[in-house]
Amino acid sequence: MRLTVAIVALALLASPGAVSAAATPGSLIKLGCPNGAGANDPCKAVYYYGGDGMRHAFPNEGVYFSWYADFAGVQTVSAPFMASLQLGANVTYRPGVKMVKFLTLDKAYVVGLGGELRWVTSETVARDLYGQSWNLQIDDIADTFYTDYRFGADVGSAAAYDKAAELAAAPTIDDGLESSHREQRVTTERGAYDIDLVKLRSDRFAMITDVAATSDCASGCAVKSLSDYARDHGAAIGINGTYFCPPDYADCASKTNNFLWPVYDTVSGAMMNAGSLVVHEGPMVAEAVDGRRFFFHRSKDFGGSVAAFESANGADLQAAMANYPSLVEKGAVVVESEAKLDEGQRTVKGTRGAIGWNGRSTLLVVARSATVVDLASIMMALGATEAMNLDGGGSSALLYGGAYEVGPGRLLPNAILFKRR
Repeated sequence: MRLTVAIVALALLASPGAVSAAATPGSLIKLGCPNGAGANDPCKAVYYYGGDGMRHAFPNEGVYFSWYADFAGVQTVSAPFMASLQLGANVTYRPGVKMVKFLTLDKAYVVGLGGELRWVTSETVARDLYGQSWNLQIDDIADTFYTDYRFGADVGSAAAYDKAAELAAAPTIDDGLESSHREQRVTTERGAYDIDLVKLRSDRFAMITDVAATSDCASGCAVKSLSDYARDHGAAIGINGTYFCPPDYADCASKTNNFLWPVYDTVSGAMMNAGSLVVHEGPMVAEAVDGRRFFFHRSKDFGGSVAAFESANGADLQAAMANYPSLVEKGAVVVESEAKLDEGQRTVKGTRGAIGWNGRSTLLVVARSATVVDLASIMMALGATEAMNLDGGGSSALLYGGAYEVGPGRLLPNAILFKRR
């Protein structure tokens, strides 16, 4: 189905065949139309060029206008460029704008991030959310597009669905995609910083932590490239892991590629440097097989062993990694309260890496010309409620879609990967 209302408007945006400057992720794009192109010519279709490197179609005008007020930002691209972009999932309604229903189902739904539909169980709830004219705030969706959506918990009261919060959680279409990568400039109270950001839907990806060595290692430890770690797991997304002692550092000659912090090897089920669990004075991130995420202020809070963690949380461990320092906890910057934060982390501007998350998304970040303290402010600005510093500098590596967006950097003794559930 084409954007019927876009057909007339878009025809006026560019002269026939005119091509705009190179489009970038986040753009609206279409083909140039020759003179006399009919109303149903493929050149009339508008797509969203996503941060996942794909083009996403708008199934109807209702979806389009839930995101955009007009067509002013649409760029015309060449046919070879359009063909180079794989067709991704259709764009779904923006959360918080309208309710929707399918033509053959007598139920109205509110919309959540990524096309999650939640049944509004009564007219009273619909009225509380959308006012007296709630029945005029419902768009019909053709059954053809049923599979574009997924279903969440019913909404039995207005308190169960925060319309403003849902809208704020999806400022762009990218925020509803399963994953995206973007280069962007982030402005914080400490300044503006250029970053690479990979954003993942936490419910769609499982975290994997991998260690190249098969046992604890003091020197000459096994290392691999980030892309090799990813290939070994059939993963396409990853970031470098802990601080370690690289061979190009003179004071690392007797402990090359050694790292001191606990890291769980997902495949073998072994916790490397398990003895550090009770003494490491830094944070630890973990994920259970059932998808629950854990952020521990100190690794000792994880428990003295994998068995202790699993018993305390009623969960099988999927992945875990400690490092230093903690950046953000419970929605507040904590980095400057970290007692072992050294002067270099406080004052030296360099390439820095971090992992963080909130209730919906996982954030993998590589920031440039930033201190570790700056990095904490960046993670806060991106909406992280928890975030941990990772290694940076010459070890920085970020993989998206199987390709390096940062790096490859040094060979690594461990890494964090993400694989589609």
